[in-house]
Amino acid sequence: TGHRAALAAADPQTAALEALTQQVQQLQTMVQSMQEALSTHTTACCGCAAGTPSPGPATSLAAETGLCATFGDPHFTTFDGAHTILLQDGTFWLVKAQDVWIQALAKTNLGNLMGIAVGGPFMQGHTLVVRNNTHEGGSGLEVLFDGEPILEDRDEHGAAEFQAPFELWAARRTEWHPGLHDQAILDMDPAVAFDVGPWASRFSDAPEGGLYLFKLPGGVELTVTGVDFMSAVLRMAPQEGGQAGYCGNFDSNPDDEFLPPAPDTVPPNLVAAWNTPIGEGLEPVTGAEDLFKLVGANGEPGLVASAEPPTSLAAIAQERKVVCSEGAMRQAEMACEGIPEADMKKACIIDVCVSGNPKAAKGVAAAELMMEEGATAKTVPLFVGHGRCVDDRGMRFRAIRAGAVRNPEECKALLRAAKGFDGVLGAQIKVQGACDLMVAPDVDQHHPELPALSRGSWAHGDADTGGVNYVADVEEDLTWSCWRLARQAK
Repeated sequence: TGHRAALAAADPQTAALEALTQQVQQLQTMVQSMQEALSTHTTACCGCAAGTPSPGPATSLAAETGLCATFGDPHFTTFDGAHTILLQDGTFWLVKAQDVWIQALAKTNLGNLMGIAVGGPFMQGHTLVVRNNTHEGGSGLEVLFDGEPILEDRDEHGAAEFQAPFELWAARRTEWHPGLHDQAILDMDPAVAFDVGPWASRFSDAPEGGLYLFKLPGGVELTVTGVDFMSAVLRMAPQEGGQAGYCGNFDSNPDDEFLPPAPDTVPPNLVAAWNTPIGEGLEPVTGAEDLFKLVGANGEPGLVASAEPPTSLAAIAQERKVVCSEGAMRQAEMACEGIPEADMKKACIIDVCVSGNPKAAKGVAAAELMMEEGATAKTVPLFVGHGRCVDDRGMRFRAIRAGAVRNPEECKALLRAAKGFDGVLGAQIKVQGACDLMVAPDVDQHHPELPALSRGSWAHGDADTGGVNYVADVEEDLTWSCWRLARQAK
């Protein structure tokens, strides 16, 4: 110290530097003291003003909680780190536990994530819904608490807050605030690079639709933006008694939460995120368990996904209370063999079993066709399933390719434009691939009745492998989507 003082006396510049160093050290001590005090008292801050940290720092939970993400169509990153995809519409469980019920809603056959609902005993009888209402003509994200909109009264910066009369605090911001939001969200690994941009950009800076944060009972946190339909991250602790759903079982083992895709069915750059979810709690949410129906009962009917009809013969038979012997079932299957569309064939088999008359198959087929396609005489493409289009024998079709058309909506528009041309049977598109039209064997890329392309030109796709007459089913593969064109029955 005496040596530094002597140097300072001899050199004024050194003296100034020494004084600045001491001031910095004093400031660091003060900041550390303030942080410790804030950590002690911040749980009392429930009605915090806009821009200030919310109740309890997120980092205080990091050692005992985990993160689960869902986004897009929809993808999942489970609490244990598995990466899966659903590509399906309906209501499904993210977390299904004794006290905590968290569900998600996907719309359209591509499974676009459009809603998150939170309920269960830990919410003391209340329900929170965050949803993207653009499919109903709305402007973006909205939040409903017990069916009533909240976070609508915003200041000039687009910020809003809400506090329930129990342990629930909600905030809307237009930008990411390091003191408010959970930094660990930005560091999550999405497994692949998605077209919407780097993972952190879904939340950082000023994300589309705003940035919503919900601090719920039991240390559960939910962060949501409107990027990629919706991007949402849950933070919570493992639940006593276990848990299930698409966020996984939270047992620290990702390997029991997915099956990898079959070899060569997914582009190499997507394989890591294209796993099939496995485990408990993956069944669709129906009936009284559907939290979104509570919102529908409060004037939001467009939220609830329509119920899907039974898809297996056993399910159809059970629903119709049909008893069909093994011999009668074989006879019915033979009578209905010529019906091309898979679900209509199932219905035909059941009806023939009920009537006991194999000759009824022809009338049943015509009636089923008119019922299904007469209602869609305006030629709306009908979604067949995820996979390559095939006929009733499982044979693929001749395809012609629109190389510049690389998204499902444009591909369906092409199929719709071909409504007057009997040579076009359906369409299919692969993730990050081009659109194919399924055509009759005598149609090539130069046929004058093919719909015009706004860019690019028609080219050869798959060679003819025997598919004829009708797109009946799919060769199951989650990376493909297949549609057929409904036509007026003649």
